[in-house]
Amino acid sequence: MAAVFGATAETDAFLVAQSIPLLLFSALSYALTTTFIPLYSDIKERRGPEESLRFAAHVLTMVILAGCVLVIAGEIVAESLAKVVAPGFQEERLNLTTYLTRLIFPMMIFQLMSGVLAGLLQAHGEFSVPTSAALVQSGATIAFTLALGPRHGIAAAALGVLVGAAGATAINLLAALRIGFRLGLALDFTIPEVRHMARLIIPAIIGASAGEINTLVDRVLASTLPEGRIAALNYANRLAELAPSVVGLSIMTVVYPTLAKLAARKDWRAFSGGLVDSLALMHFLMVPIAAGVVVLREPLVRIVFQRGVFDDAATAETAWALLFFGFGIAIFSMRRLVNRAFFSLKDTRTPMLITFGMVALNVVLNITLISPLQQGGLALGTTLSSLAGLVAGLVLIRRKMPTGVPIGRLLSSCSRSTLSSLLMGVIVYCTQKPIFAATNLGGTFGEALGLLVSACVGAIAYGAFAWVLRIRELYVLVSVIRKFMVKLVPKFQA
Repeated sequence: MAAVFGATAETDAFLVAQSIPLLLFSALSYALTTTFIPLYSDIKERRGPEESLRFAAHVLTMVILAGCVLVIAGEIVAESLAKVVAPGFQEERLNLTTYLTRLIFPMMIFQLMSGVLAGLLQAHGEFSVPTSAALVQSGATIAFTLALGPRHGIAAAALGVLVGAAGATAINLLAALRIGFRLGLALDFTIPEVRHMARLIIPAIIGASAGEINTLVDRVLASTLPEGRIAALNYANRLAELAPSVVGLSIMTVVYPTLAKLAARKDWRAFSGGLVDSLALMHFLMVPIAAGVVVLREPLVRIVFQRGVFDDAATAETAWALLFFGFGIAIFSMRRLVNRAFFSLKDTRTPMLITFGMVALNVVLNITLISPLQQGGLALGTTLSSLAGLVAGLVLIRRKMPTGVPIGRLLSSCSRSTLSSLLMGVIVYCTQKPIFAATNLGGTFGEALGLLVSACVGAIAYGAFAWVLRIRELYVLVSVIRKFMVKLVPKFQA
């Protein structure tokens, strides 16, 4: 996207067009997965796999019918939605946004189906297929952008989004069929769990939509800034979300079904202990990444994006937003895991209320910060509102647990991880200039080598500080790696 379209009005139109259906459906897809898993696990525990698979078939039918109705409605009101979401767009950009919105909208039927199918697979302990399906979706967007973008414009990227969504759904469906799921139209609201899910889904959608709502608020306000600022904000957000999407989502995907099973068994001590341990591990892994991104943001943006029509000015604008997004890298994933903990308790109302507070705070912060900090202020508003949502979630889930939640253990781990990261950041900041000078081989390769060496220096420093401060998660991680290597060595020898 950066190479073919850069940070331009065309890219702005695509990002706004994509955010319209994503606001309506991405949260719904997420809510489907998170509300489906606890109910499915509960049925499987009490009545067996046959009944749980029957429940899945009814939910999928409900989702397909609802998706078709919503897509038809979206196609009709696409122009009005574009005017609301991008009030600062002039007629030409607004028309392009409307066209792209209508092109992207049908993908959401596939997105909703994937939400249910991914939940089904995760409840059966299958995590690799949903991940692979997401890669197929991204791969299709990349392929269409590179192959057709230079000739046919930004519509090629929109078409890639649609084709990728269909491909991801097909992969999830094939995997679901292998574990015994049977595809067929079936809808029976007399099933108690179907009615229960229908009651849970509305607050879950609102609770799960915080990220999309905040992104939408950012883009609405950014549409009043000079051309290309929406794109710069998006590129920065992509980089900031990379670690949460890879590391954070990997932990969350595995932990969430476990929390759902523990909740079904009412093992509250194991539930609260597992939640705290997972949050501490997330923070331990991602807070040094956050420090590295903040310190090395400009070379990182140049290496990833600066080519084609993406120039020095676009790099500077993107790096400015990334500075403020970077502070929230660990926060984003931790907040999402706390939300999942509520969902595993079949409580979708509390995350919804937290979301209302987050969105209200984000709007106030954005309006306050956009003037002095431009797109950086929008990024900072998102980070601060996410932090407030995380704190509120921890306080409320602690009150909800019969055995409490060992928050003190979490704060002890997080404070030591944060101190280690700050010390690491100082070392990386002081050594980056001589490292980049020594590895200056010219071009992107030389800068990438400098970034890699700086990252290695940072990782060694962080590991050393974590060892000195005796951070428990370091020893857990070393133990896991050692066990993995013990299993791996005989395979190579064979």
